[in-house]
Amino acid sequence: MKVLRAILNGQWILKVDWIIACLEETNLVDEECYEIDLDNQGCRGGPKAGRLMALAKEPKIFSGLKFYFSGDYDLSFKKYLEDLVEAGEGAVLKSKDELELRVDAKVLVVYNIDPPQGCKLGEEVSILWQRLSEAEDLAANTGYQVIGHTWILESIAACKLQPLVS
Repeated sequence: MKVLRAILNGQWILKVDWIIACLEETNLVDEECYEIDLDNQGCRGGPKAGRLMALAKEPKIFSGLKFYFSGDYDLSFKKYLEDLVEAGEGAVLKSKDELELRVDAKVLVVYNIDPPQGCKLGEEVSILWQRLSEAEDLAANTGYQVIGHTWILESIAACKLQPLVS
């Protein structure tokens, strides 16, 4: 998870081979050929894009977006997601009242697509549908877009907003 924050902050994310090369040279070597290009989720070029955005002093990935977290989350995980959104220059709406006041803004209603630990397969599906339904009900009243929490993670990993699915 530290990697996502590093992407947002434009820091180098390098392969272990860079350390080996530095030890062999007994000096720092150029980072560029050791920069991570592909992550384990299939996102390509996110670290470089984040670094170049930071160098160019461009707005961060979530600039101008507002996020409302709907439904059940482990509190520490929700806090982590909120921190990532804010590190990406997005705003977190803390209440339904605040959500309803933002009719002019680009707001994303985020629901947790991870099933609760220890629940059975049939329960998982039911819980996930319930979470999605609650998020869609909130969005229907306001015209906002609903996203699963992984959209945030994938957007940061790619350093590019991922497509929004209707």
